[in-house]
Amino acid sequence: MLTRCSILTCDADTWYQMWKTLPWILVPMMVAVLYFLGGAESLPLFDAGPHMQNGWGESIRIRHLYTARRFGHDSYYLRIHEDGRVDGDRQQSMHSLLEIRAIAVGIVAIKGYRSSLYLCMGSEGKLYGMHSYSQDDCSFEEELLPDGYNMYKSRKHGVAVSLSKEKQKQQYKGKGYLPLSHFLPVISWVPMEPTGDVEDDIYRFPFNTDTKSVIDSLDTLGLMDFSSYHKK
Repeated sequence: MLTRCSILTCDADTWYQMWKTLPWILVPMMVAVLYFLGGAESLPLFDAGPHMQNGWGESIRIRHLYTARRFGHDSYYLRIHEDGRVDGDRQQSMHSLLEIRAIAVGIVAIKGYRSSLYLCMGSEGKLYGMHSYSQDDCSFEEELLPDGYNMYKSRKHGVAVSLSKEKQKQQYKGKGYLPLSHFLPVISWVPMEPTGDVEDDIYRFPFNTDTKSVIDSLDTLGLMDFSSYHKK
């Protein structure tokens, strides 16, 4: 009588006895099962991190965060200076080049490429750059909005990242979306290394060209209509 054993722990004699008792029609199926089990241990685990689940295909995105007022007036790129100041740049520059890293599902950390400072937020929604990453102050929920833009909201303070002035932030507090708080991650036209002696090389972004080809929002299936891109 055959002893009972696991499919992966049977010795050679037991396998031979089991093999002889198999109906011939099950032999090809058994061979396929053994082949699969033998190779399963060497298969790499699928990287299902947050960046894969959001369809980005990369854990760190090098992008500029573009925002504009309604009807396209006063457009800016979020910029982080070496001294910790955060403001908007009219054109793409080395200081507006950002590393957007997924740290959890729907949660990102944003770091200035040139300044090496993390984007952080204080209690009143004030933005600043910091050398050391703080999970409380420097983590942001990345949300895809119905218009195709992204919003970055502080996990701790519940306030959206915005390039609005402090007075405007107070006026809009609790009244809906802040101005200049809808962002589009766009591909960089800035070389990764400075090309001259200028402190901050500036590159104009051709928005009159194919906008969709340079936008990197969470709309990976291309379902959003960006024709109203400048009407925010």
